Amino acid sequence: MSDEQPEKCPCCNNPWSKGTGDMFAQLCAMCEETEAKDKTDAVPGLSPSNLDTTVSPSDNFFSYANGGWIKSNKIPAGYPSWNSFLQLHVTSQERLRHLLQGLEGGDAKNGRALTEDEAKVAAFYAAAMDEDAIERAGTKPLQPLLDLCSKAATSSGAALAKCIGQLRSMYGLSVFFGIGVSPDNKDSDHSLCQVAQGGLGLPDRDYYFDDDKEEKRSAYKKHVALMLTLLDDPKATEPTDNNTAAANAIYDLEIKLAEAHMTKTENRDPEATYNKMSISELTARCDGKFDFASYFDAATGKSVDELGEVNVRNTKALERMAELVSSVDADIMGGYLRWHSVNKFASYMGKSFVDEDFNFNERILAGTEEIKPRWKRAMAFTEAALGEALGKLYCAKYFDESCKERALSIVENVRQALEDRLKEVDWMTSDETRAAALKKMSRFRVKIGYPDEWIDYSTLDVKRGEPFLSLVFKAKAFDLARDVKEMNQPTDRKKWFMTPQTVNAYYHPSLNEIVFPAAILQPPFFNPNADDAVNYGAMGAVVGHEMSHGFDDKGRKFNADGNMMDWWTTGDGEEYERRVEVMVEQANSFQVHGQSVQGKLTCGENIADLGGLRLAYRALKAQPGFADGKPIDGFGPTQRFFLAWAQCWRQIITKERSLQLLTLDPHGPNEMRCNGPLSNIAEFHEAFDVADGSPMYKEKERRVDIW
Repeated sequence: MSDEQPEKCPCCNNPWSKGTGDMFAQLCAMCEETEAKDKTDAVPGLSPSNLDTTVSPSDNFFSYANGGWIKSNKIPAGYPSWNSFLQLHVTSQERLRHLLQGLEGGDAKNGRALTEDEAKVAAFYAAAMDEDAIERAGTKPLQPLLDLCSKAATSSGAALAKCIGQLRSMYGLSVFFGIGVSPDNKDSDHSLCQVAQGGLGLPDRDYYFDDDKEEKRSAYKKHVALMLTLLDDPKATEPTDNNTAAANAIYDLEIKLAEAHMTKTENRDPEATYNKMSISELTARCDGKFDFASYFDAATGKSVDELGEVNVRNTKALERMAELVSSVDADIMGGYLRWHSVNKFASYMGKSFVDEDFNFNERILAGTEEIKPRWKRAMAFTEAALGEALGKLYCAKYFDESCKERALSIVENVRQALEDRLKEVDWMTSDETRAAALKKMSRFRVKIGYPDEWIDYSTLDVKRGEPFLSLVFKAKAFDLARDVKEMNQPTDRKKWFMTPQTVNAYYHPSLNEIVFPAAILQPPFFNPNADDAVNYGAMGAVVGHEMSHGFDDKGRKFNADGNMMDWWTTGDGEEYERRVEVMVEQANSFQVHGQSVQGKLTCGENIADLGGLRLAYRALKAQPGFADGKPIDGFGPTQRFFLAWAQCWRQIITKERSLQLLTLDPHGPNEMRCNGPLSNIAEFHEAFDVADGSPMYKEKERRVDIW
């Protein structure tokens, strides 16, 4: 489980699924669709129109490979950026819309009644689309939640802990800290409850302290005050004095919480975030100031004995939370809980709440100028609630099973390249380390397309006529119930952490598996009609990226069974870390709008990008006919391989979004992800005649070579 903050996608402010392992790119699968039409040619492989030949590939390969595309495209209304991933979501999200429209009024076309899942999807989407009903309902559907907040504010001890637990179980609202489930880092066959820092309204703890975010902090306090005022009067346009004072008090409480939070970089460390203990030990660690037994009973319905041990990812944050909760003034507590209630659910409410939520979270934080059309937001809400039900429909209609076999062949060829690389890597001097690495590689599990077993939504009650917000509450309670069922139980290794319609991929260190949802098996990442150079430069690099995560700075701490243990000799471990530091310094030197990339935060992704690209190229070279490959559009196979890699990262992005991602995202900026690995690869230099002294050239002593 990842840090509970933020609970909303930074690009659209919609709830999104918790992080699991390491993704190829940071994306919100709920919002990446648009009506804008990509102006590149709809042909297999590469289009020369994407290039900007006024730029030398030796100077900036990202601009050379993508400059034509950048000049002929713009950021669509409603988005802070536009890139290859969003382009793919055009297809998947428009398809989902078509499927949902086909369910309206039953499946009359085929003369059959809807299945139970289809009926639920149709009902949820219809409720999300009914803006008139949402406006008429006003804040009434939120009132039971607000009443529970008021009860909590006047409670203490076990009663207060119980109320906070009920906020989580009944409404999906995490305050002060979050809970979830994932495999035990040191016993991957067993899953346990994870307890993580939380309770902030800004996207991350750094937003409370970074000098360059003072304007954002000021805007945030005004936003909190206006949202509280809207709860009293949905027609208000300015905050009242009382709510302005309340917002300042809430901010003061949150900054005290933030002081004890781990940074994004610290929170990547699987050892520092592994602190398994009993609930009684957690209570004692917090000096008995918070009744965790009462909280967990209310939040999960399980007793202390039934839950067993839990993992506390962020011990100092939990200690600070307990101290503050036990001493905070009742009025401040009440204001804090009301604020987090409306912050969590504003996007599901009436227009005044939606508009103010968008104004702060998208316009101010991300630079988005226009809110998305209602159908796009309704689609996001439906995917968040019934993602696999939609995914099942998507795959039945659109997934080409033949693509699975072709993709699996790429996976196997890249895996073979990794095996060969592990056998020969010269900086790894110990046979013991090498044998353990090869064993881990041999145990990779691969999932492609969609789950073998779909989520059972039979216990999620979705009926037409209910207030939309009530359906949202039910969906969130359903999600928690699924998590609770897995706590202190054998790990479910069939579970997927992305829906099939998500354009992404991931590696899970505890499960030692790589997963490729159906929607990524389409151009520009995968094209059955394109030449091998293009498919290996794109899909092959994705596969290699995920495999390399098994051996990045975090993944290397897990063995073949997915258990955290040190399988490295001292010498090999020290040499590995020395090479990682070179990569960290390379990333630190890259700047965006005058601010440096966080090399340590992004190093896992940077290791995977470089390793994945090297492995994919090695796999390509092993394909029959590679040496005799003829040029296409004037480019040979090696050149087309690197051009395919570059086109994965084409992007236009607002300044605000770029700077936001520097703080939040463990992935580096797209231009760096394109150019950074290439500058370390001799085959790229040779293919494009990149000479010593050129910006895209790194001297041998400055290059990094890990996998």
